[in-house]
Amino acid sequence: MTEKPECRMSNEELRMKKRESHSQFFIRHSTFVILLFVALPLFAQTPPPSPYTPVDPIALGDVLLSLPTSHIPTSGAWEVRFSHRFNQSIDQGNGSDRLHSLFGLDSNADVSIGASWAVRRDFEVSLLRSNVLDDIELAGKYVVFQQAPALPASLAIRFGGDIRTEKDVNDRSSLFAQAIVSHQFGKRVEIFAIPSYATNAGRAVNGTTSNALFRHASNIPVGAAIVIKHGLSVVGELVPKNRDLPNTMHTDIGWALGLKSVIGGHFFEVLLTNNNATHVDQYLTSTYQGSPLNRGDLHLGFNIERRFGK
Repeated sequence: MTEKPECRMSNEELRMKKRESHSQFFIRHSTFVILLFVALPLFAQTPPPSPYTPVDPIALGDVLLSLPTSHIPTSGAWEVRFSHRFNQSIDQGNGSDRLHSLFGLDSNADVSIGASWAVRRDFEVSLLRSNVLDDIELAGKYVVFQQAPALPASLAIRFGGDIRTEKDVNDRSSLFAQAIVSHQFGKRVEIFAIPSYATNAGRAVNGTTSNALFRHASNIPVGAAIVIKHGLSVVGELVPKNRDLPNTMHTDIGWALGLKSVIGGHFFEVLLTNNNATHVDQYLTSTYQGSPLNRGDLHLGFNIERRFGK
């Protein structure tokens, strides 16, 4: 009788079979794990920024020197502002007189104190009080859009009103509206144009009373900031001669030039100007307290702002 072939594997063959099976299992799963680690970073990569992501703004705060900016801090942040404009021009008198008065630093000053609060990331409210006619200004500023690769400029709208609480003042209240358009060139230069309108603007002194010089006033102030180095900028402002002034009133443009230093949450500004106005209804008319502006006047001034929050 012929013997049948052996159907069962030997122990050695079984062990070899198991080792081959374990090796294939290890290779398959090791390959899967390696591919997984390679693929995960690809899936986790940050997507490219949107063309509507705002550019990083230059640190300027709420104002250039007196004119508003299109910037608003992070939601919940607030600022306190103190402005000082000395009344005596540094070109007044001879050299001895100027030295005696410390180039106007000994003179009286027009002072403004105020605060602002970012209610949300695109809306801010502010309150500013000046000792000139005890003028109290309440305003809101809304950022419509910010400059981005797909947007060539930033646009903000500012609106509000003033009430003058000093005695013997007529036309006590004013309303105003401003559009703040700005364009930033890289990280060092930003320019501003601020079409503005105000009611009962400017002042005309009549005896012991003060009246509005304009029932309706409009103008387009402009400004610019140039970063010299991190935290230090040269800032300039220009207010054109108001075209509605009578020809008999010879007045010049309003201007201001200053340095802005940013240290932590502080903004420090020192400036020269021929116009001490800090409120919209004051600087739109190319006059100040009923007097036409003289471009040769050189008034020293400064601003201090403290931001709480980002």
